[in-house]
Amino acid sequence: MPSTQQIVLLQTKQEELESICRLEQGEARGFIIPYSLERHLLEFARPDVIYKSIEVEGQAVGFVILVLDSDGRSVEFRRIVVSTPGRGYGRRAVELVNDICRRELGRSRVWLDVFESNHRARHVYEQCGYRQFGRSEHEGRTLLLYERMA
Repeated sequence: MPSTQQIVLLQTKQEELESICRLEQGEARGFIIPYSLERHLLEFARPDVIYKSIEVEGQAVGFVILVLDSDGRSVEFRRIVVSTPGRGYGRRAVELVNDICRRELGRSRVWLDVFESNHRARHVYEQCGYRQFGRSEHEGRTLLLYERMA
């Protein structure tokens, strides 16, 4: 059942990266390409990479990673992980990402890739207005490319 609790996306603090690594090793592991702590630290330090923590009533329930494309108009929605799928946190966070990209980052297009086998995520993205525009491969697995105009 979807939550009616308020969900916010806040700037992630560096000390949260260890928790993010643990979250990636949980249920989400089969649907993402997890990073080591060292990789997260490197990405976190990049000026074009934005980490946002998903919080519900002051409790961290997940995170997103956004990457500013060099074209000046697009944002790669690189990752979203929530601790407890099925509560609507992910869907609401996806909606908030679109607002952040448009209002905070001044970008007009958001794109992402998702494993073809990740039916739950594909359903959420499609319900939030994302449309497939291409395909790719990663280690023998099909990735679908989606985009949405912010």
